[in-house]
Amino acid sequence: MNLLANLLGLCAVAMYVFSYQFRSRRNIILCNAGSRLLFVAQYILLGAFEGALLDTVAFFVSLLCRFRDRGFIRRHFVLTVILANAAIVGLGMLTYKNIFSLLPIMGVIFETMAFWLKKERHIRIVSLLGAPPWLVYNTLSGAYGSSVGNMITLVSITVAIIRYDILKKEKPDAGQKQE
Repeated sequence: MNLLANLLGLCAVAMYVFSYQFRSRRNIILCNAGSRLLFVAQYILLGAFEGALLDTVAFFVSLLCRFRDRGFIRRHFVLTVILANAAIVGLGMLTYKNIFSLLPIMGVIFETMAFWLKKERHIRIVSLLGAPPWLVYNTLSGAYGSSVGNMITLVSITVAIIRYDILKKEKPDAGQKQE
């Protein structure tokens, strides 16, 4: 069971890491949401129900984030973000066992808060903050494939930040002179 769980975790990690290499916000969110489903299966097999529940909530919040500029969410953006975070914290507290149960709550808050942002650069930076709490939680839960993945995620997001945000040359708008 642990072998299957860790194999699922490795697949989830690959998908999660790959998500931050996309240039567009939409693709980052969709690939990331898909990886969440694999993480949920892994945590269920490991009996790490805090992680399973929080990744389930994160899956739905990630999909909501995709529609940030439409309909109800656009009109009630602040309320939507507050309710999403309240759901994360509230559901996370339902599975509270000890102080380490707060780690996946923190990780999910950072990761989903990143998706509410519009600029991919900001998504990557805030997502980077979600990896350390997950790293500790995964290690303590025996999700070693995911722990390795968290380390890879830190590297991947850093590479994406360098690649797209630091080294990227901004093209001037039409009508602006180049300096």
